Amino acid sequence: MSQNFAVTCAIPRAGRTFENFLNRLKQYGVDGAELDQILAISHASKQQSSADYREATHFLAAAMQAAPCFGLFIDRKRHHRPYRVGFLGHEWEINGVRVRVEGEEPHNGSSLIRLDEIDCAVVGLDELLTTTQYYLHDPTSVTKWGMYNYQLDKPTDIRIAGSAQLTGYNSLLQQEVQDMVGFFLISKPSSRYQSIYSARMTTGKRRSAYPEDFLAHLAHNGRPVFVKGRYTGVVTAAYPDLKIISVENVEDAVVDAQPGSVGLELVQTGNTLKKKGLLLHGAPLFLSESVWVADYRRYLQNEDLQRFIETMNPMGYFDTERIRQFALWYLALETNLGDAWIYRPPVTELFCNHQDVENGLRPYRLQTRYWRPDDQYKQEEAMTLVEQSRQQLLAYYEAYKVQVAGNTEI
Repeated sequence: MSQNFAVTCAIPRAGRTFENFLNRLKQYGVDGAELDQILAISHASKQQSSADYREATHFLAAAMQAAPCFGLFIDRKRHHRPYRVGFLGHEWEINGVRVRVEGEEPHNGSSLIRLDEIDCAVVGLDELLTTTQYYLHDPTSVTKWGMYNYQLDKPTDIRIAGSAQLTGYNSLLQQEVQDMVGFFLISKPSSRYQSIYSARMTTGKRRSAYPEDFLAHLAHNGRPVFVKGRYTGVVTAAYPDLKIISVENVEDAVVDAQPGSVGLELVQTGNTLKKKGLLLHGAPLFLSESVWVADYRRYLQNEDLQRFIETMNPMGYFDTERIRQFALWYLALETNLGDAWIYRPPVTELFCNHQDVENGLRPYRLQTRYWRPDDQYKQEEAMTLVEQSRQQLLAYYEAYKVQVAGNTEI
């Protein structure tokens, strides 16, 4: 490892998580003008990408003149797979610690930790699950990131330190909202599936059971479900009998298929679903957001890594600010989709329930051994915390809903 930096950290090389992370660095004394220059180049890079390598290098040359921290990568999320300028790496001093921040494919952050090549990374829980579900006792129980460390069963030093608290501007609420997403069942409107939904409503099943119940119904009847390739393993683990069709773009696949076709996709604001006339169903299979992931062994041995992680202040699942942000995210999605969110679960049930506690959703801090809640933590105390958090969440949600209804700024 170079003597010029004490900590290595991986982040996505482009996209919203990258931009939100760099904006957050401004809070820690990093040169704002330099960060804005990097962000401007990254923002322009999508339009300047090209399937012609030589053409793409022209923009790279200009970018390197302005901010020498970029390189070319292949944008595999776009069907013609163009060459695109992306963040390669830069060194910053943060709270006295020299940190090398490196751009990577989003799913590679956790892989590099597993391979002992970096100290920490900012990744989404969805990306972490696709690369590390092998280490989990029951991957289907990790429906929130707060359960991940508890469910680790096989030897690995990968641990979630907490939420990265990355936010972006939400025009509907006219304020910053955290980058929470849900892995939801989406569909093309169909009277046939509406009747199935209505039948479920009369069975007395709890509201949040609907997506799983519907997927079990689809698996039983051999109905295909469109899933983005990287998530097929996660879905198969939960529903081994489900007929999965791997596609690049789930929304477009559902739109182009027959009425009633369904897919599983990450949804943050619901804008794309709304534009394409699609429906959102019930609760997601899991919730995701950007989290700090670290090599726990390195963390114990490296005081600079400890100082850096503590400076970035990973947020706990039950922290007050995260509860407030959850209320904002849910309200924004609910307001945006309206009746297109079928069988919408209550905000409190989506945030946490008693079954989640049994699956490991309990509080822990950076001082907690292995960043893992202990089974000695009293179940009664955990249940009390869940109820208090739900009440606090409901209070935030109802207050913000009144403000949105009155068209006042939150």
